[in-house]
Amino acid sequence: MAETATVAGQTRYDAVAYPATVFSATHPERLATIARLHGLVAPPVETARVLEIGGGDGVNLIGMAAAYPNATFYNFDLSAAAIARGAALIRATGLTNIRMEVGDILDAVGSLEGPFDYVIAHGVYAWVPEHVRPAVMQLIGRVLAPEGIAFISYNALPGGHLRRVIRDLLFHHVGHIEDPVEKMQRAHDVLLDFGRARENDRPVMAGMREVARPMMRQQIAVLYHDELGGEWHPQALSDVVATANAAGLAFLNDASPALAYDGLPGNDDDDAAIVRAAQTSDFGSMIFFHQTLLVRAGRRPSRRLVVDAMRSLFVASSVQRLGPDIFKFEQSDFVVGDADLADTLEMLGKVWPRRVPIADLAATDDALEALFKLWTAEVVTLHAVPLPGTAEPGARPLASPLARAQIAIGQQNIYTLDHRVIAMEAAGPRAFLALLDGSRDRAQLATDWAASGHGDEVDVDAALRQLAAAVLILA
Repeated sequence: MAETATVAGQTRYDAVAYPATVFSATHPERLATIARLHGLVAPPVETARVLEIGGGDGVNLIGMAAAYPNATFYNFDLSAAAIARGAALIRATGLTNIRMEVGDILDAVGSLEGPFDYVIAHGVYAWVPEHVRPAVMQLIGRVLAPEGIAFISYNALPGGHLRRVIRDLLFHHVGHIEDPVEKMQRAHDVLLDFGRARENDRPVMAGMREVARPMMRQQIAVLYHDELGGEWHPQALSDVVATANAAGLAFLNDASPALAYDGLPGNDDDDAAIVRAAQTSDFGSMIFFHQTLLVRAGRRPSRRLVVDAMRSLFVASSVQRLGPDIFKFEQSDFVVGDADLADTLEMLGKVWPRRVPIADLAATDDALEALFKLWTAEVVTLHAVPLPGTAEPGARPLASPLARAQIAIGQQNIYTLDHRVIAMEAAGPRAFLALLDGSRDRAQLATDWAASGHGDEVDVDAALRQLAAAVLILA
């Protein structure tokens, strides 16, 4: 995240690091998938040119760069400390397809060279001064490739009005505190107390406590930046799109599958009517956050699901079959009435995390529409490209360079090649992954694995299968 305001010569992100992680919703592969559902051509992900505006230490892009070595990635951010952290991690990985620099959005508007196939502005737009927001759009409008797709996320209205009440509460209690650590901890304590249900709560108070609880569960550094920053400006979708229109951009959809019908309402009304309907839906749901996708004006995406386009995609799911028509996904059970669809889901669960070509399923249009509905319910995932990495490690197995770098510096939350985070706390798997630098054949791996002190935990072939299933093996 980035902002133009500084504190004592530094940005807030120099003083308090924003917790680094990867964001699957921003991935070009997600953006390409949604573009195809609208009948649009999307730039090839494997060779894409990707820009992230205000991407902090760039971990989000570094995760992409590790999986797609033939694509190129560029991030800039105002925080010199964040860029230094990212540059150090890039050096540790040895990646050469990504670069990052200290930079200001207002400068980049007139100087940054394009084009970029995918542009990401995650956690920036609602946290910068008013005059910077149109500059973000102008920058995207200038550097986005003709068939490119842009992602821009922001705290949204009308739900932002409710969060503003909680923000005002926090500032009432901690606005006078200068020390960031004390401020963060005190704000968390205030949320913890406020979020506790009271026996005689009126409905409006019970509702406000529900608003506060997700904020309370954030890491305190996220709370410091997202809720306690000097710039905090939730945006209405209609206003964001109007600013985008002025920069030569048009609304495509939201990156969240749950909001896919915002851009695919099933009719071909003009874009203004589409956005107005989506804004009406926002009032009905009291939405808090948007991840809006934009394309160049004039591209005319279909507003009906292009079912034939689904046959060019891949599908995956970790769903588990519990009975003839009963399935479990995460913490919920659901029933599937169609036997063929049930068999498809069972197969997907068994081969997870593999992505299966939808064309191989020989699905009818009705079955494809059913898969689409399961995607909007986030039971299955749709993909524009196959699973990155390999399920069958080569003669000299090579693990993700990012994962190996993370292991080397002692991190335990490891980023996979398919842009997820997995916990790797046990010493054995970490030691084995560190050996997979592409220099060892199976025999040498067995020797070095035995010498590591963990060789009796699992044999080499089994360990390779486990790491491949975790999408950590590149070749």
